[in-house]
Amino acid sequence: MVGIFVVTLLFFLPPKFPCLSQDDSSHGLSYSGGKIMTQPATVSLLWFGPQWRESDKAIIRNAINSLTSSSYSSVQKYEVPTLGNWWDIVRQYRDKSNSPVTDILSVGPECSYTGFYQNMTREWVIEIGRAVFDGAAVDRSNGSLSCTHAFEASENGIYLALFSDDVIFVDGNDQDELTVPCSGHLLVNISAEEVITIAWTRAPRTEDDQCSLLLKGSSYRGPPNGNEKVDSLVGYVLAKIADQVTNADGRGWISSDGNGNTNTIGCLCASQNEGKMHPPFYIDAERNVSFNAVGLNGQRYLLQYLWDQNIRNCALKPTEACRVDTVILKQFKGYLSTGIAVNHSDGLQPYMPNQKCLWEIWWPNAKFISFNVEYFAVALDSNDSLRVCPPHSSKMQCKEFNSQNANSFKNFQLMGPKASIQFISGDYVSFDSRGWELSYTAGLCTGKEDVYNSPGIIGYGLVGTSSYVQGINCRWVLHGKPGTRVSFNFTHINVSRDLDFIAIFSDSTHQIANFSGFYPVADLPHINLIGEVIIAFTTQTEGGEGWSAEYYISSPAEPGKRSLVLVIVIILVALALSLSVAIVALFLHKRKQKHANEDLLLNANRFIREENWIGEGPSAVVYKAVLMERCLLAIKVFKNLACYSELGEEILLKTSSHPYIISLMECTRYRFQNRFMVFEFMSRGCLSYNLRERGETIDWEKRLMIAMQISSAIQMLHMYMNPPVCHGNITSDNILLDEFCNAKLSGFSSAKYFDGSDDEELVVMTEDVRSFGLLMLELLRGEPLENRNLRSCEVINELVDGQDGLDGRLGIPPENSKMRALAKFGEIAKWCINTSSDVEGDENNPNIGDILSGLQQVKKLFHTVSSSEADKS
Repeated sequence: MVGIFVVTLLFFLPPKFPCLSQDDSSHGLSYSGGKIMTQPATVSLLWFGPQWRESDKAIIRNAINSLTSSSYSSVQKYEVPTLGNWWDIVRQYRDKSNSPVTDILSVGPECSYTGFYQNMTREWVIEIGRAVFDGAAVDRSNGSLSCTHAFEASENGIYLALFSDDVIFVDGNDQDELTVPCSGHLLVNISAEEVITIAWTRAPRTEDDQCSLLLKGSSYRGPPNGNEKVDSLVGYVLAKIADQVTNADGRGWISSDGNGNTNTIGCLCASQNEGKMHPPFYIDAERNVSFNAVGLNGQRYLLQYLWDQNIRNCALKPTEACRVDTVILKQFKGYLSTGIAVNHSDGLQPYMPNQKCLWEIWWPNAKFISFNVEYFAVALDSNDSLRVCPPHSSKMQCKEFNSQNANSFKNFQLMGPKASIQFISGDYVSFDSRGWELSYTAGLCTGKEDVYNSPGIIGYGLVGTSSYVQGINCRWVLHGKPGTRVSFNFTHINVSRDLDFIAIFSDSTHQIANFSGFYPVADLPHINLIGEVIIAFTTQTEGGEGWSAEYYISSPAEPGKRSLVLVIVIILVALALSLSVAIVALFLHKRKQKHANEDLLLNANRFIREENWIGEGPSAVVYKAVLMERCLLAIKVFKNLACYSELGEEILLKTSSHPYIISLMECTRYRFQNRFMVFEFMSRGCLSYNLRERGETIDWEKRLMIAMQISSAIQMLHMYMNPPVCHGNITSDNILLDEFCNAKLSGFSSAKYFDGSDDEELVVMTEDVRSFGLLMLELLRGEPLENRNLRSCEVINELVDGQDGLDGRLGIPPENSKMRALAKFGEIAKWCINTSSDVEGDENNPNIGDILSGLQQVKKLFHTVSSSEADKS
């Protein structure tokens, strides 16, 4: 369920009802032998006051009809308690023949009184209550009383009067019964022989009314159906119905403290929790409302807790007991919990007492099982505990969680493919002990793995498994002897594009290639290298399937042995190794751009003509080249040798395999000692031109895509290059677009390696982050910035905040979710721009990984359709 999380506040006051003392909190309800309703029941409604809207009535009717458990479709699954679940607690109560409370309730006849209501008396309410059972009396009311049809007296009938907030009673002791509490009942003689009980509830009249749910705390967001008075009334209406079916004649299920104070199922839990920490809500963050149950048609409600006899505590749905046998979990990841835990967060009610729950996780070939404590709520005075152990271990080898140490450690690992989990609860579970939740993930690799065998298969998440998880950081080192061949053929690559990478190194620092995304069988790489080869796999998502490769080490090194001869051989082949790596790198780049013409370097002169001119900067002129295969290339000719950067060329050769970094095809010296470079051709040109002249063709979705693509390119430089690379000139002029508006990062003349201290890295990397924030600002506003030296927070806020900061050519998105997405996009831009190079203030500085994660959230929000918007469509 989209946009839901949990807070810890609920407030239902049952005024006027005598309550048990808090010392008797374990006291429950007992059966006195009286009548309960076991047959289908009909609820007849008498509406007092002229202010009842049809929409208000529909909310209450739907709540009553939602109590029938069988009304919910078997395929209709809710993560939160339903009103049917709530009624299942009521059905735990049985009569002397062991028959349960009925599971069928429906709304019956309805009457509305709209006559004299400003100075009502108790006697007048009783008189109207008598009249609704007499059709002739309704006809004589001159329209002040109208009914669908007259009420009928029945032993399975529930009669309920509802007072709107505009009904005013005459001051006096006789009316206190109707003005002080929020609900109650009246005895009405409808004939000389028959007395009917009419239950009643009233809507709160003011914010300070004791029946109101208008809470002042920050945790309460708002009423689920938009009307606090009606939403608060629903809880009392359903509680009175629960009272009527379990205690129809006053001798059913009740409790007493020995001093004449009694409670029924409808108010016992409110009395138990009075003055204590209140139970939690769910919150719909999108609609900004609170609720704790859902009814038919997905309608949401706030319900009072009911006393659950099985757990001797308050609940919203029956609490499930543990299975008798051990639960074997054979999934590579999942969640374990006791109590009600929804959306991996707070529970709503206590778990079952006297339980011993056992689970066992088993994932073949796993190197370790990682655990994370998502939620742990066990009362401080409880002896309940959760224990996680390696198989066949002693108690000393286990991780044990209890109320005293739960916050000491949240994440931990057990080595090996198996783990056992045990949870034990005592005789009594406090209401504050709402449960726990534990997530687990089986890891198939950890750290570095040395490979000496030949041949073999390496990979992660091989075809046929589903072990692809976030946070993988693994390396395989294929140990070939110096100067001998190491080859591997990829048989499967499907990793999250631009977020997860398979990188190949010729040693610990020199990256040869990296792969990201899905590769068809025909395009799977086949690579031959020399000596020791390192394959690194890192993930930031859970959305891929993994990869695999067959490798062959022609002459494996011997583990752990080093000799003088080996050292000499290493020295002798060092130059040959360097040359081989360079040749392989050049081969890979040539293979990637298979359309490049081998005669290009020899014939480049014929393309360097005025008619092929496509752009010029302070240091170079760019020409278009059209090959015989109709492949378009861009030739960048430097105006003089000083404008050329060998370091930039080196970095481009290492990084241009990334899908969002411009691909360098070739580079060579040209006449008069100038240099030129051959790049792939980007047909739309630079982003600054497109925003300025063609901004209306680049919609918000494309602009978000551009931001994600460039942030992925920066991530490659900052996080996956070793040593890291600072671009140094991230501007819209150096972002090039193809015909589909896919973006690639260019302009590497200022790029440099970072190989210094942490403080220096902060200064170097934050400038790229800040420049990227300015780029995001340009994407929002639709125009290049004249002043890139923005430092004032006020100026930045003025440029970003509000609709004035959006490109007017695209218009304002009508969807609320898209507007919120653009607002979040602007907040990320400000976060980047305000990045400080001051080392002392670096705690709040984002790195490119943080930014990319934020943009992923923006993308998800941008494509989210709210329920209200879906209804409109």
